[in-house]
Amino acid sequence: MQKQERLIIKQLGNKQNVEENLPKYASFMSSTYYEYSLIQLAMNLYTLQERTQETVSADSYVEEALNAIQKFTGMYVLDKKYENREDDRKRIHEIRNRITAKMRILTSYTDALQIYEYILNRLEYSFEIVDEDVDVEAYSKRVFQYLFKENDKMVINSKIQMVVSQLPVRITKNRFYDILNESLKIYTGAECSSVDDFAETIRACSGLYKPEGFETEYPKLYNALQSLETLDYMNLTREDWQANMDLLNDMAAYIENIVTDYLLLEDIVNEVYAVMTASVYVADETPEMGYASKVLECVLEAMANDTPISEVAEDCFFALEGAPEALSEKLMQGEGLLFDVWSAHQDKLKELSLTEQYADLNLISKLLCNSIFIDLKPDSLEPEIADSIYVNQVRDKLIEEFSQSFATHGKLVNRARMAMVLGNVPVFFNSQQEISDYLSYSLEHCNNNSELKAVMNIIDVMIEED
Repeated sequence: MQKQERLIIKQLGNKQNVEENLPKYASFMSSTYYEYSLIQLAMNLYTLQERTQETVSADSYVEEALNAIQKFTGMYVLDKKYENREDDRKRIHEIRNRITAKMRILTSYTDALQIYEYILNRLEYSFEIVDEDVDVEAYSKRVFQYLFKENDKMVINSKIQMVVSQLPVRITKNRFYDILNESLKIYTGAECSSVDDFAETIRACSGLYKPEGFETEYPKLYNALQSLETLDYMNLTREDWQANMDLLNDMAAYIENIVTDYLLLEDIVNEVYAVMTASVYVADETPEMGYASKVLECVLEAMANDTPISEVAEDCFFALEGAPEALSEKLMQGEGLLFDVWSAHQDKLKELSLTEQYADLNLISKLLCNSIFIDLKPDSLEPEIADSIYVNQVRDKLIEEFSQSFATHGKLVNRARMAMVLGNVPVFFNSQQEISDYLSYSLEHCNNNSELKAVMNIIDVMIEED
């Protein structure tokens, strides 16, 4: 970062020379965002084109989205045509929303299928006689030592959540609801959006969340889930068990194939969106912008003609070495001030005709953040705070949904849902002794040696992979 830019950031942070520095800050941030997003777009579109030459996507919308990306990249990067910018941005926004909606569906299928994987995993040894005696007390102590072998509280809590999510659930529904209540009460005084996000996490991990399009968007997944939901798990043969484990593995591979495309595609859409947004504010082109544009020209040519990407692109990548890291560091220094400047100087921005540019800067900051599926709605200057009434309303709705689910499903499914939730709520034990007691009780109350062996194997794998 240049000395002049550091001075602008420092003075704005101290509310000095505000009128003079607001346009300067907007100018260098717009240019830096444009350059960074252009380079990232070049790298990611190159990667996706290489992938499409090797792997055919299982979802036809990938090709539709790619056609729009090709069009907008050509217009805004190569041809510099910005005449229909607002309409074009609406179109790329729609594409982003469609990808996000599809990812929600795929994620909800992953969560729903995990319920049945949890059940099937515990039946693995039910087709053979398991006579060996297990020293449950000794095994409980081993797991307890694993949980607390680190001094880092966050690591310990994460391990507790993982282990609890795999232990047999032997709590009552009322105790489960108490845990939900205790978990939600932590959010009293936080923003309402945080309470809502936590509730959505609980719905998702338990398989209760069914977004719009769940039943129609991916018939292959829907049919597989329907099949798993109607199984008589207490009377499976070994062949039935194996067939359904194979089905789960096939569906997991199917989901992974599509999700891999969409993760990369969403990155690319965000970068195209950022380029389209920042392009009108950039006056001068840097050499790095030129190299990134040349890469994109090569990639678009390869996409249009279904040919290998020109080696010129690789030469340009060599010239760009180190540029993304330098720009990322520059953005890190400048971005920390963005929201505060935008929220504190609304009147001055309006007076200087900078309101739209600063709104675009805030949009780009979201598009290029680590959470690629982040909600793009403008941040509220006065976020709504959740009081106990709001938290209780969210709790009551959650409990009602679980109650309805418990009433319509069998014990195995209900316990699996609880297990998934217990692995996602804040640790609800008050002492190490409570944790030790919970471990021992859960293992001692396995239905039989077959279930105990299955649970121990699952936890052993977790410990070995840690």
